Amino acid sequence: MPISHSKVAIVGTGTVGAALARALFEKGYTIVCIINRTGSSAIKLAHELKCRRVSTSVSDIVSDIDILIVTVPDDSIHTLAIEISKNKKLKFKNITAIHCSGVHTSEILLPIKKRGSLVASMHPIQTFPDSLSIGKSHHKFKGIFFGVEGGRDAIPKIEKIVHDLDGYTILIPKEMKALYHVACVFASNYMATFLNAVNEIAKQLNLRASWTEVFGPLMTTTMGNVVKASASSALTGPIVRGDLDTIEIHLKTLIKYAPQFIPLYTISGIEAARIAKDSGRVTQEYFNEIISKFRKFIKTSSITKITKVKR
Repeated sequence: MPISHSKVAIVGTGTVGAALARALFEKGYTIVCIINRTGSSAIKLAHELKCRRVSTSVSDIVSDIDILIVTVPDDSIHTLAIEISKNKKLKFKNITAIHCSGVHTSEILLPIKKRGSLVASMHPIQTFPDSLSIGKSHHKFKGIFFGVEGGRDAIPKIEKIVHDLDGYTILIPKEMKALYHVACVFASNYMATFLNAVNEIAKQLNLRASWTEVFGPLMTTTMGNVVKASASSALTGPIVRGDLDTIEIHLKTLIKYAPQFIPLYTISGIEAARIAKDSGRVTQEYFNEIISKFRKFIKTSSITKITKVKR
């Protein structure tokens, strides 16, 4: 097990912060300070990690730290950085300050950087939903990639932390950080959105088995095909077969049974057609015909009204 003599302060003990604190503690890091806006969860975590300093205020961060990890909501990071920079007790030149936001760069920690600290961002490419057990969530860091960005002197320190967590780093150019996070959102949240559509539609079919049992092999095989080859080669169905009548039947059926999914089906169909066209699986003429059909349907079916349907 990696042994570290680093002393860590954690600011924010939500699902990511708590998981990271537990994982670092298991790897030999000393958690010397936990700050959270609500005290109860922080106190419980501190007891578990043998941390003696717990507070709801960043002014109480102990001075003797090497690593400061900020895992608060994205919109709160900059304000928090300003508050931390006003802490007269901290030895900023000895500190590497890290935030775990996927969208923001290390520049959001500029107030702390101006005090002399190294700053960086370290975003785990993993999901930590509130609804799942957080007791075991710290094991989710093993074997995953972390999107890393920051100052040249800070990067080696982040790489060591990630290595100690049994993870891997991928350097993200500062100007591409937001685009990187878009990819993460597609890989997680929007995938969940598509799977939810399958689930809700399946509820109306009165299946004798669970929707995951019925559609699971199709979903996992498709994902496997995309990973092994490409999205274009994995595409099947009416779009690449040229079954325009089938597409029209689908749209009319959704209006009747699940109108809330018309926008999702339509936009996804247009994107599937674009992928098929760009990979040469359908012609430009056929692509234009598909787009025309979708646009005509959107216009005639009052899609604006459909998006307001109560679910």
